[in-house]
Order: sequence, then C-alpha cells, then structure tokens
Amino acid sequence: MSNFSLRVIFGAIYVAIMILAAVFETPYFGVLMALLAFLSINEMAVLAKKDSSQHLWINPAVFAGIILYITFVGARDLSLNAYLIAFVAQLGCMYISYINLKDRSSINYVSTTLYLWLPLGLLAVWFLQNPSLNTEYVLFYFATVWLYDSMAYLVGKSIGKTPIFPKVSPKKTIEGTVGGAIFTILIMSVLNHLCFHLPIMGYMVVSIIVLFATFGDFVESYMKRKVGAKDSGNLIPGHGGILDRIDSIYLSALPYLVILLLQ
Repeated sequence: MSNFSLRVIFGAIYVAIMILAAVFETPYFGVLMALLAFLSINEMAVLAKKDSSQHLWINPAVFAGIILYITFVGARDLSLNAYLIAFVAQLGCMYISYINLKDRSSINYVSTTLYLWLPLGLLAVWFLQNPSLNTEYVLFYFATVWLYDSMAYLVGKSIGKTPIFPKVSPKKTIEGTVGGAIFTILIMSVLNHLCFHLPIMGYMVVSIIVLFATFGDFVESYMKRKVGAKDSGNLIPGHGGILDRIDSIYLSALPYLVILLLQ
C-alpha cells in the first residue's frame, strides 16, 4: 500500500476518533486529551533520548492522570486571565525549549513537556466547563486545523515553488501556506455562518487559528531537525508520530480559547 493511501486511511481514522470524542462529550473528550498528552510526552522523551521508565512512562502517566482527574472529578472554573497566563507560560516554555534543545537538559524536558501538555489540558478543562458550547466550538476548531492542513498541502503540491524555511521544513512553500490560509478562511467563514454560528467574525478567528497552527507546525519541524529526526515516531502509518499529527494543535488551541473567552 502506498504512503499516500496509508496517509488517507489513518488520517480518516484519526479525524473520526476526534469527532466522535467531541460528539459524545464528557468523559470521552477528556479521556482522548489525556491519551494524546500521554503519547505526546512519551514520544518527546524518546526523541530526547530519555530512556528511563520515569521519563517514558511515569511522567506521561502523571500528566495524563491530571486530565483524567479533571474530567471525572471536575476543576475550578478558570477565568480568561488563567488562559492568558497559560498561553504566556506556553510561549515561555517554547522559548526555553528552543534555546536548550540540543542540550537535552532537565529544564528542556520540563519546558517541552509543559508546552505539549498545557493546550491539551486546558482544552479538556474548557470542554468540561462549557457544556452548552463545547461540541460545536471544538468541532469548528478541529475543522479549521484539518482544512488548513489539507488546503496548504494541496495548494503547495499544485503551485508551490518557494520554500518558507528550507532548512526547517523544505516541503512547505509560501504559495501553499498563503493559498491554504486564504481557502481555509473563506470556507470556514461560510461554514461558521451556515452551521457553527460562533459569536465572532469567522474570518478573524480562523485567521488566528491558521497563524498559530502554521507557527506550531514549524516549531515541531524545527525541533525534529535539531535532534536529527525525520518523523517524531511511527505510531500513525503515513503520518509519523503523534507530534507530527497534532503539531498544529499544540500552539493554536490556547489562542482560540482566549478569543472565545473574550466574547
């Protein structure tokens, strides 16, 4: 079976799992975020050559367990300020990881763990605490990320010629990125008007998601290049690892939640 066929099949399975978890709501969505957190932190430890059971299994289980606790027991209502602080903290962790990546130091491991965990943990918290909005708004977010990934790939494949950051991600082009963004903004703005009805301008929120999703994609690509890895893992045939599959979500989830809470 070709790599493209594998990519389509397992991409469809991934999308179906995410949609079903959102549609069936609590506790399924929280359990899925806990699983993604466990796999993300475990995969990051493998890339960082942290081969102890503490790094590979115990730490991922602890962070996944926090999300499960929130899902089944509940958590304090978080204000807009809490999400803003979390986003600033995530950016700080990203910077620490960026400057210390080659060192594979403990501080780098901790910062990268928080960078990966914060968006997944707070997505679970927001989903739990906004039951009247959660499914529709989360599906809008996922649809935007997935559509942008697809549009950027198709446009880049068709007319892409100019790499944005050839040393980081040589296959990503200016044409694909800009064209994918334009198509995604137009399509999701229409879908928001017809189906989702978010109480904000569709083009504005989609633009923010696309901007940070693109940035998150490049961050993950940069980190892989720094540690000399082509893919973050081989968990998902045709896609690589879990970090490869949800790289756009890590950095775009918190800005999206902040925008929602500003309304």
